[in-house]
Amino acid sequence: MQQHKIKVERTAHYHSLGKLDFQTQEIWIVCHGYGQLAEFFIKKFKALDAKHRYIVAPEGFNKFYLKGFNGRVGSSWMTKHQRKDEITDYCNFLEILTHKLLKQAAPNCQIKVLGFSQGTATISRWLLRTKLSIKCFIVWGGKLANDFTLKDYQKLHPHTQNFVVFGHEDEFYNRESIEKYKKEIINFDALWLIYSGGHTIDEKTLLKISEY
Repeated sequence: MQQHKIKVERTAHYHSLGKLDFQTQEIWIVCHGYGQLAEFFIKKFKALDAKHRYIVAPEGFNKFYLKGFNGRVGSSWMTKHQRKDEITDYCNFLEILTHKLLKQAAPNCQIKVLGFSQGTATISRWLLRTKLSIKCFIVWGGKLANDFTLKDYQKLHPHTQNFVVFGHEDEFYNRESIEKYKKEIINFDALWLIYSGGHTIDEKTLLKISEY
């Protein structure tokens, strides 16, 4: 038995907040976590909605029923099955989408990116492939991809402001595991922010980051 693959065109989806035009000074690319949908995830960023800012939530290609064979649907960015192709596909999606948005924004528009939970690995892999200038990279409630290479990232994005954010009550990361992870990526130059809350986007912390 032989395995084959071909490239096909498919439809990618994303949701947005704000108005995109030549007055747009900031574009935020925010990637959801496992089992989420972009249309609900983006609602967590309403506090950032402003005249000069455009927020975009791309949606993972892989859709599935969260329970059983009907009802609520979620999406994910990848699984271990055919992972290299899935990584290539979603990185191409993020690259094409961001270039498309920039063409409609102000010439000096800044790009800020946020990955939540599984989306942290998604964003980190894309940043190793893009040559776009990234103003801010926010790792929220998740970890950098296992194959993330700090040396390559620093070479591509030496001036990017990095943030790592966790909640004290995160059901996936307790305080001990957060401290352990902090030591594991000690060379990743980032501002660490810990808030009182669980595995979600905290509005106050989000607004704090937006002021940098």
